[in-house]
Amino acid sequence: MTITCHHCGFSRDIPPAAIPAGVTRAVCPHCRQWFPFTLPAAPGAGEGIAAPSEATPGPSLTETASRSPVAARTVAVTFTGRAGEYFGIWIVNTLLRIATLGVYTAWAKVRKRRYFYGTTLIDNAPFDYLADPLALLKGWLIGAGLFILYSIGTRVSPLLSSTIGTLFFVSVPWLIVRSRMFSLRNSSHRNIRFRFRENYEESYLVFAGLVVLTPLTLGFLLPYTTYRQKKFFVENSSYGTTPFTFDARPREYYLAYLKTLGIFILAATLCGLLLFLGAANSDWMVPLLHPGAGDRDSFRKGAEMAVTAGIAVTVALLLAVSVYLRTAVTNITWSATRLGRDRFTSTLRARRMAWLYLSSAVAILLSCGLLIPWASIRITRYRLSCLALTLVDDPGEFAASGETAVDAAGEEIGDIFGIDMSL
Repeated sequence: MTITCHHCGFSRDIPPAAIPAGVTRAVCPHCRQWFPFTLPAAPGAGEGIAAPSEATPGPSLTETASRSPVAARTVAVTFTGRAGEYFGIWIVNTLLRIATLGVYTAWAKVRKRRYFYGTTLIDNAPFDYLADPLALLKGWLIGAGLFILYSIGTRVSPLLSSTIGTLFFVSVPWLIVRSRMFSLRNSSHRNIRFRFRENYEESYLVFAGLVVLTPLTLGFLLPYTTYRQKKFFVENSSYGTTPFTFDARPREYYLAYLKTLGIFILAATLCGLLLFLGAANSDWMVPLLHPGAGDRDSFRKGAEMAVTAGIAVTVALLLAVSVYLRTAVTNITWSATRLGRDRFTSTLRARRMAWLYLSSAVAILLSCGLLIPWASIRITRYRLSCLALTLVDDPGEFAASGETAVDAAGEEIGDIFGIDMSL
């Protein structure tokens, strides 16, 4: 019988007798994607062709093994980090980065990530970050050199700066792939490393093509672009030999953006109405409503106060809407992410996130930056407390993949130029 993968078209002839009883799913040895599999009732009954389906992925047919049923259970993602512990790491990292003019950045990043990874647990098992600081240092030196050339070019030669800027823009999709490859390659859980596939073609499509088309459609493509970028990150990632899958739909992202737009319009209308009513009942509005009357100086000062209040309200409104959108997108993305038959669920609340960001910003400002570790810990703790994993597969049955070294140039260049490559 012939088994065909509907993801890449790869097919293979396999004797029905060689297929274990009860197997209903297979993994393609070519593209490593899972797909449902139908076994004929008897030999010669026809081809066993995998059909498109939303059935959940399962064990690999190529491994000729099926997993025993495991009762589903939901485990929370727990975070045990403490502000006092992280403050010691943060202050040392900060002082050494200043003392070494940034050279210590590689070691600082490794120390920070090892702390946050080691205090993040799923099913009582922590994550590990395994990167070598020297590999990060090499990438940082390359990125720092390019940044210095770009900075000099902006002051000396516009042609040089524009050339470097253009080359950097063209290389962004490549940097994103290399960064994710390095980051996941050096992340592990239960001694199994994560992986990211070298999919440069799709990266240029979603991080260059769609990004350029979005403003040309007056933003109509923005939700779809977000959807494709999240899908790219998830579906090209794997835990050992098991790939992540993504079952979200574009309409979910469009709905989130439409809700955000509606909230913004409603809130902006209410704020504008309140400001107008407040101004209309103020003494300084008399010269405007009744020309020739009142104190002009009072009117001028009042107008300045109204403009200041309007700007403050607008900024606060934009920040609140931004937090709402980011929270909604995060919940949609994580809740649509699967690993084998296991599924994540994210339940972040926008109101809680807005309060955490606002109170943390005020605390950092009043402490001259010394409460940054405290803010990082409390925000991370809340974000992870809202993330859960429903386990169906036995965590001990995931298989490790082959190890492939990846350089850190992409990650460090992206960090220096401010590219956010996180999920």
